[in-house]
Amino acid sequence: MKTPPADLARRLLDISEQVLHGDPAPRLEDIAGMVGASRATLYYYFAGRDDLLTYLLTAHAQDGAQAVQASMDPTDPPERRLRAMVTALASYLSQHPGICAGLLSALGSTGRMTDVMAANDRWIAGPLRELLAEAKADTDGAVTVADIANAADTANAILGALLLAVLGRSVAGADPTDARFRDQLTDQLLHGVLTRAPADGS
Repeated sequence: MKTPPADLARRLLDISEQVLHGDPAPRLEDIAGMVGASRATLYYYFAGRDDLLTYLLTAHAQDGAQAVQASMDPTDPPERRLRAMVTALASYLSQHPGICAGLLSALGSTGRMTDVMAANDRWIAGPLRELLAEAKADTDGAVTVADIANAADTANAILGALLLAVLGRSVAGADPTDARFRDQLTDQLLHGVLTRAPADGS
């Protein structure tokens, strides 16, 4: 897969919801028409639909990671950064429910789609695992991560719940960008992860 020029890349990202969440799924030639490019141009940069989906989902993983970083104060304790990270992910995904559909479709897929999961692991899941481990090791905070054996399983549970909750709300016709939904979802996800230390510190 060749990297498209900045102008074409932006036009593709602008219609990514239609590409990732369209029903029926648009063909590459349909997508070319949406962005005002020739069919030959898209086939020059992408071998097929899976190539394009890989590009879009990878780009969104990087954008989502940037949104997460912008939401967190590195001087905050780890449990506060964890809440900020989950809230930022919920907010970003709620604005792009097609990403949820695309990532869920990529799970268990082969070929180019394995690159999507690798990018998601690098930009999203990996930092979440690291933050969970840091929060668990922080014995000075008033709130700590519960004694969960596997940070990877916990990160996957959080991310999976985010994807399904946002996509399910979107498919049902409800507004996934509702701030109350985002905040309640964050609270629910972190309820089983964060525990409050005893008042006497024992």
